Amino acid sequence: MTMKIQIGFIGCGWRAQGYMNVIRQLGHRMEVTGILVHSRESREKMEQEDPGRVCTDLETFLKQPYTFVAVMVPGKEALFYNRALMERGIPVLSETPPGMGVEELNECYAVQRRTGAKIQVAEQCHLRPYYQAVAKMVRSGALGRIWCIHMGILHDYHAMSIIRRMCGLTFENAVIRAKEYHIPVHYHCGREGMHPAPAGNLVRDRRKRADIVFETGQTAFYDFSDEQYFNYFRSRHLFVQGELGEIADLNVAYLGKDQLPVTGRICRDTLGEYENLEGCGLRSLRLNGEVLYENPYICEDVRLSDDEIAMASILDGMAAYAEGGNEIYPLREALQDTYLHLMLDEAAGSGKEVVTESQSWGRG
Repeated sequence: MTMKIQIGFIGCGWRAQGYMNVIRQLGHRMEVTGILVHSRESREKMEQEDPGRVCTDLETFLKQPYTFVAVMVPGKEALFYNRALMERGIPVLSETPPGMGVEELNECYAVQRRTGAKIQVAEQCHLRPYYQAVAKMVRSGALGRIWCIHMGILHDYHAMSIIRRMCGLTFENAVIRAKEYHIPVHYHCGREGMHPAPAGNLVRDRRKRADIVFETGQTAFYDFSDEQYFNYFRSRHLFVQGELGEIADLNVAYLGKDQLPVTGRICRDTLGEYENLEGCGLRSLRLNGEVLYENPYICEDVRLSDDEIAMASILDGMAAYAEGGNEIYPLREALQDTYLHLMLDEAAGSGKEVVTESQSWGRG
């Protein structure tokens, strides 16, 4: 019998809880074997779910064997724990971002280089079904080389990850121009879910818009507001434009081999709808009958949301990497994505053009 993947957690916040829920659903091959928390209240809460596995002392926590440890703490605390684990040779899955500020990002890379530790970052967005389907279209060459992306669907380093990957970029520098706007919007939903609110419950929704021109000539237009993830009337959009075609949200158009246009729509093949009795869940994403993405967990008799599918993929990928396999989201990429996000924020805050500079991880 194959040994279960043993995962330790430092932190027990919203994102950590999401990953733990996925692990419970994949409990036949994954388990949480240790949790480090900071307060008595957190310990009492977590003991209800994982009795006997929760502690408040780092040294006690580290006595337990782990396939890898997931560091799910605020960015300002990430470097401390990432360093402690790397120096002990324990594989690390660090929550985003892996550090605060350019100096900490370079320090994190220096520690990894010095120790040779195995560390990846839990950036799961590119592993969500939709982005994997879009990436397959891009890799197929049907759209030609990608020259322009309109990113209005993800924020900060998550957005940068998708932009880089779709454009085939690594550590190229860029010129960034950005600005912030504040637009009133009714607040009615958040991480806590939908909730009743009195009429006129307005918030000042911060919106950032940016032009990012890479040294390759490829361009990204970033447009995102704080309310877009949860607000039911703030839509999200992604346009990927190449020499031969484009993807606009779910609509696809490109030049066919017969030099005539091919059009279609990315469609979800979902179980549990209408009279389907196979349970709820995504089976695949398809374009004109072609499978662009197939859910690898549907056969395990678990039903995961798109984000949970991505989290499960990160956990599986990290376990494979810890045991000698390939990286699924290398630290160097995570550092570059976070750096680009920081430079976009600097441009938006100052109102001045920012030119990025090569950092230690980009120089090898």
